[in-house]
Amino acid sequence: MLTQTRRPNQNLIATMLSSLMLLSGVAGNPTSGRAETAAHTLPSSDLGSAFPVCAPLANQLRWHEPFFGTREWREVAQETLSFASPSCRQALQNGQAQEVVTALRTLEQWANSREPKLKRYVYRVACQLRVSSLREQIFAGTSEPGVYVDCVDAVFALGWTDPESTALRARYLDGLAKEPLTTPIPPSALRSPYVERMAPVLAAYDAARLPKRDTLFAAMCLHQQVSGEALKTVCSGPVEREPQWAKEALSTGNISLAISYLATLPASRLPEFLPLLHRFDQQHLAGRDRLHRMLCQQRVLAAPELMPACLTLRDEAEPRWLHEEKTKLVNDELVEYHRVAVYVGKLLGLLSVLIIGHSILVNRRRSLMQLASTELPAEHGAA
Repeated sequence: MLTQTRRPNQNLIATMLSSLMLLSGVAGNPTSGRAETAAHTLPSSDLGSAFPVCAPLANQLRWHEPFFGTREWREVAQETLSFASPSCRQALQNGQAQEVVTALRTLEQWANSREPKLKRYVYRVACQLRVSSLREQIFAGTSEPGVYVDCVDAVFALGWTDPESTALRARYLDGLAKEPLTTPIPPSALRSPYVERMAPVLAAYDAARLPKRDTLFAAMCLHQQVSGEALKTVCSGPVEREPQWAKEALSTGNISLAISYLATLPASRLPEFLPLLHRFDQQHLAGRDRLHRMLCQQRVLAAPELMPACLTLRDEAEPRWLHEEKTKLVNDELVEYHRVAVYVGKLLGLLSVLIIGHSILVNRRRSLMQLASTELPAEHGAA
């Protein structure tokens, strides 16, 4: 009986001590108190009852602090998107996984009042995941800098048939037709039924020799059935043109344009540029290091067959070439200085010999004249 009475007293004392410690911690550290309050504003759904395939994403959003620290919102958004599996993305498009929707809405409310950059984070996550339940947020993102392409792509992908969605898609396709080279292309616009209106865009990329022309051609002409005269016309051209454009750019010394082509070429075409890399290396041509970095560092994992050739080449050769060129220039100047000095020395030596010879001749002539002047009086006296 005594033991049972003592046990509730111990529990009561422990509870009182914990409450006092918590109150003292909040009073002594206001920042900690605000952080805990902020954490409690986030949705406190039971993750055990959450949609199973979206539990990692819901957990990431539920405990995500609405501050980015030293990182940018783009990096944090990319990290968050990595927690969404393909099945979770499909569930979000179908209007399921409401705990994710609730978490994003709560973060948007926080962004409206305290953290503007968090709004772009919410829009990017919602638009790239194509959360159909967040239609209002997706349309708001179409006018937000930094995320509008993601949100326009979501409107194309979700295929809403209401007047607002239809007008937005028509307006964006008109903009692409008028300014195809400067307007970003939403990937979902390259699918039916919008692909036929993208024919002028492909024609403009082909005429201007822009990078990603081959990727655009494959998406529009190879991965789906071609219909429509305009689309058939632009799809009748070569499948790949960028490899030849890259070689021509390298031959003319336009390294920047060639690098932009190489960044998007299929891995199977990259070994074709190894002879050009060796030629740049042997002839000490400008742009060799940029070409080496693209083939042997940035794209080598995509094309492992590049590795043997890359291992035989230095990572940074142009600084060494520049040092050798400057050293050779200094040595050539020293040699030229020595050659001129030797020439001047020989010239001065010759002048010295001429002066000495002239002095000897003048002195000899003077001596002869003095001798002649002394002999004449002696002859007159004898006479």
